[in-house]
Amino acid sequence: MNKPKNYTDPNQGKHNNLRNSELAVNEKDADLWIQFKQGSETAFIKIYERYYDQLFNYGLRLSGQPQLTEDCIQDLFIQIRLKRSGLGDTDSIKFYLMKCLKRKLIREMGKSKKTVAFKDHEPFQIIYSHEQVMIDQQFHEEQANQLNQALKKLSGRKKEALYYFYFEGLPYHQISELMGFSHVKSARNLIYQAISTLKLVLQ
Repeated sequence: MNKPKNYTDPNQGKHNNLRNSELAVNEKDADLWIQFKQGSETAFIKIYERYYDQLFNYGLRLSGQPQLTEDCIQDLFIQIRLKRSGLGDTDSIKFYLMKCLKRKLIREMGKSKKTVAFKDHEPFQIIYSHEQVMIDQQFHEEQANQLNQALKKLSGRKKEALYYFYFEGLPYHQISELMGFSHVKSARNLIYQAISTLKLVLQ
């Protein structure tokens, strides 16, 4: 399961179409997951190839450590392969894997005194890339630079919430679960606060 450790910024690409593509994937996820649980190696390989890069990009934003991120992803896939028959059902494989990876990274980072504690780590350095400016006609280069400066003023939690919502296309209830909120409203409010902050800075 070796994979080149090439980090690709997930901000690149047509993220405006992400929600539609996410829905299309989810329509197939439940069946693919069932096939995997029933022992299909083809399904396992499809899941690995489909989500490895996304998981690496996500994990690196959480940890800031490429090797640790890669090790945790490899361990995650080994574990789900070994325990496949006992896993629950899911209609969103990406969300299931993201949740497992975040939990694993936090645990591993907490074990090592050489790593920065997760609560003190500033995650999700969102950058609106020059490539994205070319694709998204809503912004020209100067506006993109202003947006990047505004993003730097957000707290780590607000950037995390925006990342899930805009770049991963996750719904509020999944964002709430990933961020450990007891109510969906908390995720919605955090995203609203982040957007409000950006609007104030960009005025």
